[in-house]
Amino acid sequence: MRLTHKLLFIITIVLLVTGCDPGDPVKNDPLIFDSEYNRCEGCHLSESVLKEFASDTLPNNVEGLTSYTGDIEPMERWQKVYIELTGTQKSFRDIDPVHEGIGCANCHGGQDPGSFDVAHDTTFGFVRDPSIMSEQNCNPCHEQIVSTNTNSMHTKAWGQRTAITQRELGADKNHQNFDECPVELTDGYDKECSSCHATCGQCHISRPNVADGGLTNNHKFMKPPNQEETCMICHARTIGTDLKGSISGNIPDVHYAGGKQCIDCHQENFHADASQYEDRYHIPDLPECTDCHTAQSVPGQTNLYHTMHWPDVGSGLACQVCHSQPYNNCNNCHTNGAWQQGLNEYTEYPEFRIGLNIDEELHMGKWVVVRHAPVSSSTFEPSGHTAFSNFDSRPNWEYSSPHNIIRTASQTNVGGEGYCNSKCHVSGANADTNKDLFLWQSFVNSDYSEEAIANEGVAIDSSDLPSGWEGY
Repeated sequence: MRLTHKLLFIITIVLLVTGCDPGDPVKNDPLIFDSEYNRCEGCHLSESVLKEFASDTLPNNVEGLTSYTGDIEPMERWQKVYIELTGTQKSFRDIDPVHEGIGCANCHGGQDPGSFDVAHDTTFGFVRDPSIMSEQNCNPCHEQIVSTNTNSMHTKAWGQRTAITQRELGADKNHQNFDECPVELTDGYDKECSSCHATCGQCHISRPNVADGGLTNNHKFMKPPNQEETCMICHARTIGTDLKGSISGNIPDVHYAGGKQCIDCHQENFHADASQYEDRYHIPDLPECTDCHTAQSVPGQTNLYHTMHWPDVGSGLACQVCHSQPYNNCNNCHTNGAWQQGLNEYTEYPEFRIGLNIDEELHMGKWVVVRHAPVSSSTFEPSGHTAFSNFDSRPNWEYSSPHNIIRTASQTNVGGEGYCNSKCHVSGANADTNKDLFLWQSFVNSDYSEEAIANEGVAIDSSDLPSGWEGY
C-alpha cells in the first residue's frame, strides 16, 4: 500500500513539473492520440480515419491535369491511399512480404510516428511518389532496371520527341535534336506531353497520374502491372477503346475476349534503354501477328485470301487492313492543361482508313491502316509557339496497329458467297460503296487542307491504284 502511494506521488509530481505540451500535435489530436493512429499504417489501414482526413487534405486531381476521361471511374480521395486488409492479414507486411522490411518512412519520408501534418510535411522529406527519385529509392535492389529505365520508351516518350523535332527542325532530325527546338516548344512539351509518362510506382503500385492516381492493389508491388488500371488507363483512348470494342458497332478484340493480357503478346523489355530508337515501332522484340499465326498453326488449311493478299516486297496488305474495325482518331491535342475541352478544336471520332506504307523495312505490306495523330501546325500555340516550322516534313496520318482484331471484319464479311472485292475493292459496281475505306488525297485536300502536303506519301491517288480501280 505504501509503495502504491509513493508511485502515485511520483507520477503526480512529474505531471505537475512537465505537464502536457499544448503544441504536441500527437497528444492534442483526438483521432491519433491513440497510438494505433499515430503510425502510417494506423491511418492508412482505417477507412474511417482516412475519410475524416482525406476529404480535406488530398487534392481532387494531380496538379496540371483535369479529370481523367477513360472508362474507369477515378477513386474517391480516401480510396486512393486506403490499404485494406483481408483474410488473416494483420498489417502491410502480410500484403507485401518482399518489401515489408523497408518501412513507410524509408521510401516516403515524413515522420513516423507523428501527427497527420508532420507525417506528410515535405520539410521532413515526405514525397507522394518516391519512384520519382528512382535512383535513390529503387536502388540498390533494382539497380540494373533503374539504370536503363531512365531512358526507356515509357519514361522518355522518345517517339513524341522525335515527331515534335522533325516537325520543327526537319525530317533528317530525331529526338536527339529535341533540345535544339525553341524553348516555347520544349517547355510546352514538358508541361503537357511528359506529364502522361510514368514513374516506376505509376506502373507497379498505383494508377498513373493521368487518372489521378490511387493504389491498385493495397500498395502491393505488382511485377506485371495491372492491365485494367495501368496499361489501359494511359492507353485508354486508343488501345483501351480498341480492345473493349467501345466504339458503337464494334465488338471486343478477339484476343481480349479470349482472356489475353497485354503482357502475353508484349514481351519486349519495357525497362530497356530506348534512346537509340526513334519511336516505339523501332524497338526490338515487338509482337507480330506471325508470332502466333503461322501457316503451321492451321495445318491442312489453305486460306485463299491470305495467298492473294499476303505481303511481298512492294505489295500486299498488312493484317490489320482485313482484320481491324474502326478505331479512335483525334484532331489536335489536350494542350495548355486542358483535356477534351475543345481547345484548338480537339475532337475524337471513329475512323478506318487504308493508306500507303512509307517504311516497308519497318512495317509489313504496301497497304496499311493509318490513324490521324492529334497534332496540327498550331498545337503548341498556347505555349507561345505559333506554328511548326517544318510541319510538312512528316505525315500525321500515321501507320497504326489497332488492337481491335476480329476474324471477319466488315470489309471482308462477304457471307457464304462472293469475294472480298465486293466489300473492299474500289472497282465495278461497289466502287462508290467502298471508297471511304481509303485515305484519298482528295479527301485530305478537302477535309484536312492544312495537312495536304504532309500526307502526300501516305494518301492515295490514281497513280497508286491497281488496274481497274477508280480514283477519287
